[in-house]
Amino acid sequence: MKAAYVIGDVEVVREVPDLDMPAGAVRSNNVAEYKALIFLLRNLLAREATKGIRGRYLICGDSQLVVRQMDSEYRVTKPHLQRLHAEARKLCLGLDVEFRWVPRGKNRAGLLLEDRNRTAEKATREN
Repeated sequence: MKAAYVIGDVEVVREVPDLDMPAGAVRSNNVAEYKALIFLLRNLLAREATKGIRGRYLICGDSQLVVRQMDSEYRVTKPHLQRLHAEARKLCLGLDVEFRWVPRGKNRAGLLLEDRNRTAEKATREN
């Protein structure tokens, strides 16, 4: 499974490993959405540390669940998501962030993933 984020002109796609839990590995689109958010937040913190300036960030995501959980509109009830949510909230403490839901077709990271998946599928069919 892959996760993506976009900052300005920088597009990042990363492989997302399964989430290790006591009952076994968990793989879901919500895990990938949270992992992408965590990758993004870590990147923003690193950029601020390197540049020595604080920014204000609008984080747009196409997962209504993740956006609403990060905005505290929805409770996080799944144990595997509670862990990821807690990590994301902790990272947010060092940043000035706002979350906004956007439809998949208007989310640059979502479109990037779709494009990469189409390219990979086409290459697989051609081989």
